[in-house]
Amino acid sequence: LSRGAAAALDLVQGFEVVDAPTFEIAADELKAIKSRASALDEQRKGITAPMDAAKKAVMDLFRGPLEILSEAERLLKSKMLAYQQAEQRKADEARIAAERAAAEERARMRAEAEKLAAEGRTGEAAVKEQIAQMVVAAPVAVPDAHAVKGISTTTTIDFEIVDLLALVQHVAQRPELIALVAADTTKVRAYVRGLGMQCNLPGVRVFSKQSLSARKG
Repeated sequence: LSRGAAAALDLVQGFEVVDAPTFEIAADELKAIKSRASALDEQRKGITAPMDAAKKAVMDLFRGPLEILSEAERLLKSKMLAYQQAEQRKADEARIAAERAAAEERARMRAEAEKLAAEGRTGEAAVKEQIAQMVVAAPVAVPDAHAVKGISTTTTIDFEIVDLLALVQHVAQRPELIALVAADTTKVRAYVRGLGMQCNLPGVRVFSKQSLSARKG
C-alpha cells in the first residue's frame, strides 16, 4: 500500500504543468489518484467496519448502567455537599455569634474598668482591663469530611458570564485583556459568506480562495 502511494507521490513531484496537454495529463492523474484513494478507503472500511460495530455494541451494552451509576454518584455527591455547606453555615453563624458575645463582654468589662478608674480604684481597673483583653470567642468545630476515609472535599473557583456585553466593553478599554475573549469563527464565517466580498468588519480581513476538485477516474 505504501509503495503504491509513494509511487504516485514521486510521479507528481517530478511532474510540471506547463501547457494545456500537461494540464490534461495532470487531470487524468488526479482522477486516478482519487480512484486509488477511494479503493484504499473501501479496503480500510472493510477491515474496520466489523471492529467499529463490535465496539459500538460494547459501548451500547455498558452505556445505560454507566449513566445510571453516574447519575447516582452525582445525586449522592450533591446531597453530601449540601450537608457540608449547611454545617459550614451553622458553624459560621455560631462563630459570628461567639465573636459578638465576646465583643459585648469585652465592652462590658472595659466599662467596669472605666468606672473603677473614675472612682480612683486604678489597680482594680487595670486588672479588669487586662481580663477584658483576654476575652476571646470560643472556637467552633466544623465537621470534617476528611474524617471519613476515602472522602475529600475540594474547593475550586469557577465563573459564569452573566453580561457578555459588559465584559466585551471592559476588554475593549483594556487591550491587554484581549485573550479573555475569542471570536466565534463559525458565526463570523457564516456572516462573511452571507455578505461575500462586500463584508466590512473592523479587524477582519475578507479574501477569496480557489480550490480544485476532481471526480474519481
